[in-house]
Amino acid sequence: MSAMRLRIAYTKIEDARYIAHLDLTRVFERAIRRAGIHMSYSEGFNPRPKISFGFALAVGTEGEREYVDVDLQQEMDLGEVLARVQEQLPPGIRLLQGRALDQGAKSLMAVLNAASYRIRVPMALPIQAERLQEAVKAWLGREHVTYSRYSKKGPTDKDIRPWIKQLEAKIQGDEVIFELEVEMGNSGSVRPEEVLASLRELENLPIELDELQVIRTGVHVSYEGGKKSPLGEL
Repeated sequence: MSAMRLRIAYTKIEDARYIAHLDLTRVFERAIRRAGIHMSYSEGFNPRPKISFGFALAVGTEGEREYVDVDLQQEMDLGEVLARVQEQLPPGIRLLQGRALDQGAKSLMAVLNAASYRIRVPMALPIQAERLQEAVKAWLGREHVTYSRYSKKGPTDKDIRPWIKQLEAKIQGDEVIFELEVEMGNSGSVRPEEVLASLRELENLPIELDELQVIRTGVHVSYEGGKKSPLGEL
């Protein structure tokens, strides 16, 4: 039985962005153990620490505000927990904020349904600001955008347009900066790279996708046009 459930916001930036999702679980488990904090465990023949994350980040993508839930065996001061665990975490993973949850609180995967990204992409050829806005507007005006995903079973076509909540762009130096918000859920989502690849193809936008940089600026609860932090979603 867990005595305390914590929801913690953290960064996954710099070299930490190369930590795979499964390895990230081990990183947090090890840090909590080394901090001398006792996690609660599942029951059964193979007990596992009760620790769960939101939607996984792609390896190489930075996350400015990610979330993890941890169940503890005893009540502790939140500030002390965060400080002790932070000392054991590698560079790039910084604990930003935490909150104690009610035992009946919904899991992160049950409440998170949207993500925001910032993508920096070099221009292959000079793009005028007006031309950029026309391309974004035309793409958003499409009812359907089909994108082919490839796997061992071959290509699968998917309509990615319904997943896009917001797409904006601006020119900064020789780069285009995209601000993207997408829906997320158990049935999947869309990758930022897919959105920009279709934008380049359908709207003839000269951008260098091989050199794009993706940052997930946040994952959140989207409802009736507003965004809410899962730290406040109980």
